[in-house]
Amino acid sequence: MPLTLKSLQINDSGFQAVVHYRSQDHFGLDGSDILNAKFSSFRLFHIWFVLQRCNKFGFKPFMTNMEATVKIAGGRDE
Repeated sequence: MPLTLKSLQINDSGFQAVVHYRSQDHFGLDGSDILNAKFSSFRLFHIWFVLQRCNKFGFKPFMTNMEATVKIAGGRDE
């Protein structure tokens, strides 16, 4: 998950910065998920696990890629 400081300005009264970050999440199940009591009680999660893991089916997890550039500012009195 890269975090990049694009710019930084510091003066007597405070600062301003621009930060860029990227993140990724997936909606897949691994062994620890399926062994978790919360998930193992639902048949749906067992089916999902088999569909994802069995070579005959080979469904891939849904991937979410996120990225944002954020401006941050603050003063010395804050």
